[in-house]
Amino acid sequence: MLMMTRYAALLSVLGALLLHGPFVTAQSTQQTTAQSDPQDYPTVNIAGLWWMQHNLNVTRYRNGDSIPDGTADHAAWAKLTSGAWAYPDSNIMMRSTFGLLYNAYAVSDPRGLCPTGWRLPTHDEWTALTNALGGETKAGAQLKAQQGWFPGLEGRDELSFQGLPAGFRGSDGTFGGVGAYAYWWSSTSSGINGSWGRFVDGTQPGIFMMDGFKKSAFSVRCVRQVSKGKANSSPR
Repeated sequence: MLMMTRYAALLSVLGALLLHGPFVTAQSTQQTTAQSDPQDYPTVNIAGLWWMQHNLNVTRYRNGDSIPDGTADHAAWAKLTSGAWAYPDSNIMMRSTFGLLYNAYAVSDPRGLCPTGWRLPTHDEWTALTNALGGETKAGAQLKAQQGWFPGLEGRDELSFQGLPAGFRGSDGTFGGVGAYAYWWSSTSSGINGSWGRFVDGTQPGIFMMDGFKKSAFSVRCVRQVSKGKANSSPR
């Protein structure tokens, strides 16, 4: 019954977001890419990098090659050894708000997942962002968006990072966490399960390090360097 109530609440939140739009632009940059779906990429400056305010939402690599949609077949997903994406919670309606989930093979593909001029943040760059926002015990609340989370789990979103809870897809193909958890990849291999990343639990103010399996799928935020002389953002 609790899960049904929460799911109904999430649908209500999604409806409001689709009507009014979930994003507030701090800085806006138009990227021209080789992809069939070029998009605007609003950004926020934190710890010496421009971070996208949206979760990545592309279905082609930087060179224009298609990334397979692995959403529908759970069994096939668990056997993948190449890049793929999936809709959050296997629901196409969630794409416009939460972006897409990508497995680690897509993240590390040499054709490039992020658009031209962008790249995935490294493990150390996620650490720098975390430290700039007060450390692991505080940064999560500042990164969480003020909308899109289950009621009562919203964040302060102090820098307009717009952290949204797209949840995850497990290495066995199952989905979970939408509305309550946000997960993001880094570009750094862990040498153990797959690649390092970060996640935010909606019930806690912190941000936590994770070692994601290669067959798991999480959100992606892309970054680019700040031009020399530009000031970094800091918490209000």
